[in-house]
Amino acid sequence: MSDNEFSLIDSHFKGKGGEAHPFTSFSIGDDASIHRPSSGMELVISTDTSVEGVHWPDDYSRVKAADRAVCSALSDLAAMGATPVAVWVNVMARDKRSVKKMAKGVTRALKRYNVELVGGDTCSSKVNALAVTVAGELAEGSAMRRDAANPADNLWLAGRVGFHALGLQQWLNGQCDGEYVHCMDEIRPLLSAGMQLRQMGVACCIDVSDGLLQDAGHLAAASGVGINIEVTQVPQWQQMCEAVGAERFMDSVLHGGEDYALLFTAPADMTFDNELAVNIGSCREGEGVHLYRDGERCSVKKRGFLHFG
Repeated sequence: MSDNEFSLIDSHFKGKGGEAHPFTSFSIGDDASIHRPSSGMELVISTDTSVEGVHWPDDYSRVKAADRAVCSALSDLAAMGATPVAVWVNVMARDKRSVKKMAKGVTRALKRYNVELVGGDTCSSKVNALAVTVAGELAEGSAMRRDAANPADNLWLAGRVGFHALGLQQWLNGQCDGEYVHCMDEIRPLLSAGMQLRQMGVACCIDVSDGLLQDAGHLAAASGVGINIEVTQVPQWQQMCEAVGAERFMDSVLHGGEDYALLFTAPADMTFDNELAVNIGSCREGEGVHLYRDGERCSVKKRGFLHFG
């Protein structure tokens, strides 16, 4: 590591995140960080990569892009019901200005959710990108997982879907001040909702990052069940159909990623306040995802975002 890189890290990353957590004994400043997990707790670890031109448009704010990258990684902890305790960030940048801007976005996100930045790396690159690793804690054996759905469960959605896709469409069409563009900036990992669901006894959950249809398929495959979705039950369906048209909103809901809602299943005798989650379907014996619109089954070809489709 060069003196220049040390200077960048000290100036723009060291001590810039949320408050120190007991999980961390030693953070930025050595070859590695040192940690002490709490007794009776398990660690949940996830890593996520965000690349300019893939996860955000080339002309998009690097500050906002870095903020989003941290939040999307934290959403994986929300999906398992974990409490965030530490984050590591690797920044790959075209130039020093890009490092500084992405560092600002990282700091903004970590302070908002009060998560400590404990390590990472910076390097020169032909493309701006971030690799974010997150750690969370939860009681041993309590993590929500994709493989825990049962055929008699109901299907629930916490948060909303389709709005990021609408904002991205406007941005790409040159409508940078469009009414949905702000939805691109507002990745909100549902950390509190995830912890609440886990504490209520929910066992099966996934975050919606690549489109409702595709991620429901991941959950169905992992659990060995089939899933039925009634698309008209997703939040704000009627309002958004009137605003942008039913077909456009349906496409955004089913295939648009990066809203980071939580899709989960629960036994039929469990109910949830509408402010927390809405029932959008059910599980069944069998496999695959069947989509319904006002009770009529629909045929859909497109599945969601694929990096190597």
